[in-house]
Amino acid sequence: MSEKSVPKRQYTNEFKVEAIRLAETAGQHEAARRLGVPVATLGNWSRRSRSSEGGIETSGRDVSAARVTRPISELEAENSRLRKELASAKLDIEILFKSDGVLREGVAVKYAWIDDHRDQYSITRLCQILGVSRSGYCQWRVRPPSARAQANAALDVEVAAIHRKHRGTYGRSRIVRQLRAQGRAASEERVRRSLRRQDLRPVYRRAYRVTTDSAHSLPVAPNLLDRRFNGWQPDRAWVSDITFVRTGEGWLYLAAILDLASRRVVGWSMSERIDAELVCQALRSACWQRKSAPGLLLHSDRGAQYASRAYQKLAAGFKATISMSRRANAWDNAPMESFFKTLKVERIYEVHYETRAQARLDIVDWIEGYYNRERLHTSIGFLTPVDYEASLIAA
Repeated sequence: MSEKSVPKRQYTNEFKVEAIRLAETAGQHEAARRLGVPVATLGNWSRRSRSSEGGIETSGRDVSAARVTRPISELEAENSRLRKELASAKLDIEILFKSDGVLREGVAVKYAWIDDHRDQYSITRLCQILGVSRSGYCQWRVRPPSARAQANAALDVEVAAIHRKHRGTYGRSRIVRQLRAQGRAASEERVRRSLRRQDLRPVYRRAYRVTTDSAHSLPVAPNLLDRRFNGWQPDRAWVSDITFVRTGEGWLYLAAILDLASRRVVGWSMSERIDAELVCQALRSACWQRKSAPGLLLHSDRGAQYASRAYQKLAAGFKATISMSRRANAWDNAPMESFFKTLKVERIYEVHYETRAQARLDIVDWIEGYYNRERLHTSIGFLTPVDYEASLIAA
């Protein structure tokens, strides 16, 4: 019995049209492999399509599909081209965004940036966008670093260490002063470039709102301080206020007292209750530690806690003179508001406290260990409060 002949495979015109379209985008051999048809057959379909005005000739509904072969292919080719151009433009924008500031720098800085990002993008593309030659970059890679580059690298290490030590709170002015204190001379411009090279920025400066509860009928003292914030000797003028700290257990209230001479926090108290005892405890803390002489000027806002009989009596016992800000005027107590903003922006907004005990420990460590003894203050000549106070006493 003779072997049956294998029937010849047949294809619809729709299949042929789609096969031709696939061949135009992926290539004939790849299209033939994907569709499982001979390459020669696919080639014949393509030639017939090109030689016919309307495409592959047939009748009925398939004729319409075949006749739009060329217009559809041209449209897809145009779409493909536009998609590639759009993707390329997006990639260029992404590189430009990441390299913000590098375009204004010298060739060596651009080469260094390209070297840091060559695993993410094409070197040729990076060189084109930054306006440098690829051959120059390749020569730079094998060339030993210049003396300037080595000096910049050493400076970067010191700048990064200061930035890290102060938890990202120092800008270039404070970093320059800190470097000078360490015996390292560097201009603000060099420090600015170092920060930019390393993509280091100070913490986000969130807006800080001030609120005061002065809606009470308690006696209010006059504003004796009258915004005379400078020129004092230690323990002659203190300012005080209360702020709020959010924790997982609820609010924690902090009352603090600041010496206007050195901007040192000389007393503080924390409680889950915002009452007269909170501010009284802060005043006891300050007076017991500082042993202030009679005649101390003690300034605060008009809050009910400061106008309370308990606080007034305690201040009189320490022979202090009470002064209060004008109604709804936070500028009368500006140094204290500035301290609380620094505390909130540089520390409290950067962490989340699960418990009040955790918040207490962290805030005390920040005030006593960092703010008073390590943080440089612009208002006192870029010294720490403790160092400035020592200089006043020595003078």
